[in-house]
Amino acid sequence: MQALYALRQAEFSNQQMALDGINDLFQPDLNSMEPQNKRQLEGYRKLAGLLFEEAIKTNQPAHDDDAPRQVLKAANDGFIFYQSRFKKDRQHLAQMMIKQVNGIYDDYLRVLTLLIELGHAARVDRERQYRDPDEAPFPFESDLNDNSVVKALADNQPLRNEVLRHNISWTEDISFVRKALREVLKTDDTYRAYCAQQTHTADEDQALAQYILRTLIFKHDTIRDHLAEIDLSWTENSEVVRGLAIRTLKSAQGPSGLQLEPLTDDWEEDELFLNTLFEKALDNHAEYEQLLADQLQNWDVERVAFLDKIILTLAVCELLNFPNIPVKVTINEYIELAKAYSTPKSGKFVNGILDNLSEKLQASGRLRKSGRGLLDNK
Repeated sequence: MQALYALRQAEFSNQQMALDGINDLFQPDLNSMEPQNKRQLEGYRKLAGLLFEEAIKTNQPAHDDDAPRQVLKAANDGFIFYQSRFKKDRQHLAQMMIKQVNGIYDDYLRVLTLLIELGHAARVDRERQYRDPDEAPFPFESDLNDNSVVKALADNQPLRNEVLRHNISWTEDISFVRKALREVLKTDDTYRAYCAQQTHTADEDQALAQYILRTLIFKHDTIRDHLAEIDLSWTENSEVVRGLAIRTLKSAQGPSGLQLEPLTDDWEEDELFLNTLFEKALDNHAEYEQLLADQLQNWDVERVAFLDKIILTLAVCELLNFPNIPVKVTINEYIELAKAYSTPKSGKFVNGILDNLSEKLQASGRLRKSGRGLLDNK
């Protein structure tokens, strides 16, 4: 959805740049000593702009036997520029889409290593010999570095390997780690109570690790805002990252010890799904737009939210191209997208359009499902 939204915005920008280039070609030459026919230049500019826009609509070079040669050349040069920029933007955004999904796993590793770094910082703080007389007293009977879950993270070789492979490190950001310990953990009553005890059970260690993760890392402004600075997609990624991290900490008490979570059960399949959805939504845009236009006859199309159009396009693409995904699953997913990212009324709007459209597609035989796609997930 974000990739398509960004591409549509880039399209508008590229179209305007092409038109600006066409306009520049038909401006009076202020350095020329020859008289300038401004009326004719303005006519040429308008005609070239119209031919360029027609070329975009038909996706074919402009043809007009009556148009002056320089006008036709200007329109087609603009069209070639527009096509070239669109192709580059499409490739770039497809790559960025996959990179951003992989960024979820980077955030997951970053959160786990933050727990380790906070443990190290807590041990260094506890062993300090000199303390500022104005420093608030703190119970140093134990610290986060003693926590068995944090130790399991620090000793986990697969985690070390993944951190190296993904180039995740807090080395350049150690000042923030110390700040988080000082301003977030050491001022927290739950953490203070933990450090006031010399020994802890495995359940107590698990409870503290979960508390720091859920309440301090994911909810405290100081830490949350810093993570959002590192990854601009943190707000969107955090729910998935939180689930992965919670399950990882819980596994420390399992029979096999701490286990890292994969980003997905089958990344190759999921990556194929993302690329296919993106490419087919673009390749078949005109067809899907017509299907939606038929459904929007009673609506003022110009007033339909731009993001709603993208969400509906993706939904239609998924309905028609992924036979193993049940219709209800597709509709429900895109309703949730509309609720989360578009207008307050978008959820009901998307629901109504997709319900009606899916029924028509099924009746016409165009909507064919197989395997799991035959399930009726109400």
